[in-house]
Amino acid sequence: MKKIFLLIACIAAASGARAEGYQVNNFSARQAGMANVGTAMKLGSESIYFNPAAAVFQDSKFDISVGATGILSSVWASELPSLENGYRSSLTEKSDNKMSTPLHMYINYKPSERWAVGLGFYTPNGSSMNWGDNWSGAHLIQEINLAAYTFQPTVSFKICDRLSIGAGLMITWGNFDLARAMLPVGGNQTLVTGFNTVNQLLPVLGPSAGLTAEQIAAYQATAQQGAAYFENNLQNKAIVSAKLQGDANVAIGVNAGILWDITDQWSVAMSYRSRLNMKVDRGTARLNYASAEAQQLLSFLNSVLTMAGQSPAIPALDQGTFHTQLPLPTTVTWGVSYRPNAKWQMGVDLQWIGWSAYKDLNVAFNEQELGIDDIYSVKNYSNTLSARFGAEYAALDWLQARAGIYFDESPVDSNYLNPETPSMTKISYSAGLSFRLARCAALDVAYCYVSSADPERTGSYPLYDYASGELSSVFTRNYRLHAHVVSFGMRFNF
Repeated sequence: MKKIFLLIACIAAASGARAEGYQVNNFSARQAGMANVGTAMKLGSESIYFNPAAAVFQDSKFDISVGATGILSSVWASELPSLENGYRSSLTEKSDNKMSTPLHMYINYKPSERWAVGLGFYTPNGSSMNWGDNWSGAHLIQEINLAAYTFQPTVSFKICDRLSIGAGLMITWGNFDLARAMLPVGGNQTLVTGFNTVNQLLPVLGPSAGLTAEQIAAYQATAQQGAAYFENNLQNKAIVSAKLQGDANVAIGVNAGILWDITDQWSVAMSYRSRLNMKVDRGTARLNYASAEAQQLLSFLNSVLTMAGQSPAIPALDQGTFHTQLPLPTTVTWGVSYRPNAKWQMGVDLQWIGWSAYKDLNVAFNEQELGIDDIYSVKNYSNTLSARFGAEYAALDWLQARAGIYFDESPVDSNYLNPETPSMTKISYSAGLSFRLARCAALDVAYCYVSSADPERTGSYPLYDYASGELSSVFTRNYRLHAHVVSFGMRFNF
């Protein structure tokens, strides 16, 4: 039961269909067509995100970019072949994820040749995963929605004609909601055993608790009713689920960069995004029961266990608030761009992501009277690298075509891989077009297909007994996933 509280740790989970961990990689419809490469490119206001140093190279006084992305991901979890299922994966379940829609908006103003100031808004981290209420891993996760939002005021400066620097403040906040079953689907027998045990203990427990013979008999009748009810009902349903919600405090970090035009054809650059700690001070929870009768019977069971000085069968999550914090990792990106002629532009980015900051997660309830100990869960994420390559071709004065590919390592060890974070090393292919609608306006569209670098990945997740802390079971599945990503944007300059 102690692992019940790992549901709170799901605020750090993600579907992984966009990027690894819980990082989003969609900040520009134009660059989405080039696999989101852009550190060493001069992208006007969009450089506010990719590399603030490049924003000062825009040709116009004002540059504005707005856009949205639709991400539709699917994940499959299959049982491993075993003697019990004839060495075939007899059970395959699929997530039913709603579309995620990260947004971006950038405005950049260049008052002089050497200075530019701008403001960006984007969603750097997030996830959406829905396995359904009654799937086989509902005790690990049913549904999660996580989003972080960032405003970034930015300044960039040309040190000389070919060298620039820039920096912005990342003002970030977020929110989440998630649901998880408190007992495994099909775990009715645990409750049947609990009610039968209570029935047997009541003749001994009752007198010491001041119960009369009539009250003891009534309690035993209810215990027998509970055992019979859970023996015959709700076998394929989540009997009780917890729904958690929380808002993270505002955190402030830095996005800084440098860009050097070595020649008219070659540019090199580096950008740095600092780590942020997203703190939740007062998250809330509620409990959802499969039926009113189940709620009444479990409340009875809790009351008898409490009377006996035991821990309740269903902890009172809905009676308190919790606090925790989640790191958004440091990233360092090195980029190179090449412009062989007026029609072609190519870029390569190599990004280091400091996922090792996410070693563990500690969750504590604010109300000490609830008697719920702090919950410490190990994550052991590892630092990763991602590589991106993209190319752009100006086919006509009013049409540009783009293509790209990127590779993104998984930070999650197989010993901690679970349906909360079915993380895999990703490979993505993208294509895009820009249409010049007027002298000062352009429409960008892009499509990206994301899949695992391996056909599937096996992950095992340990579950521990609440009372003893001993390993009680291991949830093991083969995971497959893919995602379709469509981006639209408009750019204006004048």
